[in-house]
Amino acid sequence: MPRTRTTAQRRPRGRRRARRRLPPPLLAAVTAAVLALGAGGTALAAHKTVVLDVNGTERTVHTFGGTVADALDAADITLADGDLVAPALDAPVASGEHVLVRSPRDLTVELDGHPLAHSVNAATLGEALRQIGLDPEGVALSTAHDTPIPTDGLTVTAERAPRMVVLRDTVRTETRSTGDTVADVLDAAHVTLGEHDIVTPDPDTAAAPDMTVRVVPVLGEPVTEEIPIEAETVERENPDLPEGERETVTEPEDGVKRVVTATVLHHGEEVERVLEEEVVTAPVEGVVDIGTKAPEGTPPAGGGAAADLNWSALAQCESGGNPSAVNSAGGYHGLYQFSPSTWQSVGGTGLPSEATPQEQTQRAQQLYNAVGGDWQSQWPHCGVHLFD
Repeated sequence: MPRTRTTAQRRPRGRRRARRRLPPPLLAAVTAAVLALGAGGTALAAHKTVVLDVNGTERTVHTFGGTVADALDAADITLADGDLVAPALDAPVASGEHVLVRSPRDLTVELDGHPLAHSVNAATLGEALRQIGLDPEGVALSTAHDTPIPTDGLTVTAERAPRMVVLRDTVRTETRSTGDTVADVLDAAHVTLGEHDIVTPDPDTAAAPDMTVRVVPVLGEPVTEEIPIEAETVERENPDLPEGERETVTEPEDGVKRVVTATVLHHGEEVERVLEEEVVTAPVEGVVDIGTKAPEGTPPAGGGAAADLNWSALAQCESGGNPSAVNSAGGYHGLYQFSPSTWQSVGGTGLPSEATPQEQTQRAQQLYNAVGGDWQSQWPHCGVHLFD
């Protein structure tokens, strides 16, 4: 580690100390891990105040020298074997600049159960991880990133974070993250969202192993429009309204919806897409009644399943096809031998034998439908001829 010299230990004036240049990769790692260093300036023979960061401990020194080496001399610091300095010793130094000194330390990382030993020039675990090429956001550590690395070294355990995928249109990025949310996954993948970009799942959603986050880039400002919603009109039957007549119950009223659209990037092409749709005013459905009430004296049609049966065959069997037939006991009348009570149950008036053949057939079909096709209960002997 660097040593501070006493007055007696200072080297004679004019003697140059061997200046150890930093290997470029380690210099970049140390510099990036701690802070952005100043670009330096012209060495001036003027008083300068320089901040020295020696293995994480900062001190301020004053020097009239123009280089990093002069600042270290002013602090009576002698570099030990393996020490690294950023900027380099012969780099110019300006007032207010920071100089980093890092001594070698032993670091053992037990990654997913496999111990890996390293020698690092770092003051903290966070600095060291970057030097050994391990993304701090991609592992879960047993020790905090700001943990100092002591002179006798440090051992930590680490587990690789779950793997995630971010799809930004057609660009696929695989990453690992120990973050809690989708937003953390995006940060780990170094994906910067545009102001209106669409993210699925939502950025506040909890992150999960092996999840895929999709980003739809929105190009430009979204456009908001109000669009009419055409109201529909429904028709319904009204048995109290004369057949064929139409009556408007409710006038239709169009509604309004607010629609937000934008140009998005989809498979590398610019396309229009609806981003949001909200009903501002709901449409009012129109209602029109259609009359189904038959004119007075006209019996309703039987129809339905009964319409396709052989009513002539049934009438031939029941009454010999005589619409005025009355049985000898006087209890059954007409083509289909209705009793007066059954005739009235299907809307008939008077006697069945006095009604027209058309009405008798229509009411017989009504009766068939009313009993659900149970012809045996009405015509137990002749009903079978309905199917001739």
